[in-house]
Amino acid sequence: MNRRQFLRMGLLGALGALAGGSAYAAWLEPRWPEVVGWDVPISRLSPALDGLIIAQLSDLHVGPHAGPGHVRRAVALLNGLKPDLVALTGDYVLHSADYGIPCAEALALLDAPLGAYGVLGNHDIWEGAEQVADALSAHGIRLLRQGAHVVSRGGARLWLVGVDDAGYTAMSSMAGGAGEAGQRGFARHWQGARDALVSLLADIPAAEPRIVLAHNPDLAEMLARADVDLLLAGHTHGGQVRLPLLGPPVVPSAFGPKYAAGWAQNSPVRTYVNRGLGTITPAVRLNCRPEITLFRLCCKR
Repeated sequence: MNRRQFLRMGLLGALGALAGGSAYAAWLEPRWPEVVGWDVPISRLSPALDGLIIAQLSDLHVGPHAGPGHVRRAVALLNGLKPDLVALTGDYVLHSADYGIPCAEALALLDAPLGAYGVLGNHDIWEGAEQVADALSAHGIRLLRQGAHVVSRGGARLWLVGVDDAGYTAMSSMAGGAGEAGQRGFARHWQGARDALVSLLADIPAAEPRIVLAHNPDLAEMLARADVDLLLAGHTHGGQVRLPLLGPPVVPSAFGPKYAAGWAQNSPVRTYVNRGLGTITPAVRLNCRPEITLFRLCCKR
């Protein structure tokens, strides 16, 4: 093999690897959900609620990139895990509220004895909050729109509290957060939701545990003095693409990669960020699989 042939072979190999990687990121990984499980100790949890399992789905984004089939497959997988209740943290549609009905029809297949509860995300707000909300409510999803709901087992109570997305997000790069201006802008747009949430929490008996559902995890930064046991969020998709050693190049958060995915470090409130089930444009995932999360609540010993 001469030098020209060797270089040609190397070029073809590189192009093949690039094409294979592109196919993986565009077709395989976005359709390959990962089930992630965590034990979550809560100090004021009653023994009657010990072992209760909450399943979280987020950022379904039914739309032009993925139809309701990807939601139905996730629901079938989730149902097999037998959660006690399901938390849905927003962004059911992408580009049109008309996708709310097929998404809701898929979510109607959820099977959890304590029910399914959700909040609206920024895309739902942008595309048509009432249309999306009506579709979900008609198919058995209880939306917490600046609202609280209590579930009980064995006489013990657990509160779920939720707020609509404020429709404002900030973008940041690997270099850090969106800066003080972006953080101030987020706080200004979210102040109403924050105040509503704090008011709802104040009405809950102090001895009873409470879990907040909020689409955008940046809200945690505004809850430093709020009495919250756990905040479940989505929105950031883990960045969709995570580069080796570098992490996600872009995160839709005012606070950089802090709220990209998983347990947020140094957050004022214990916050978990689900990587989401769907995608936005570009419709790829790399080293950032879709996620179904199970939280097993346990008494703090």
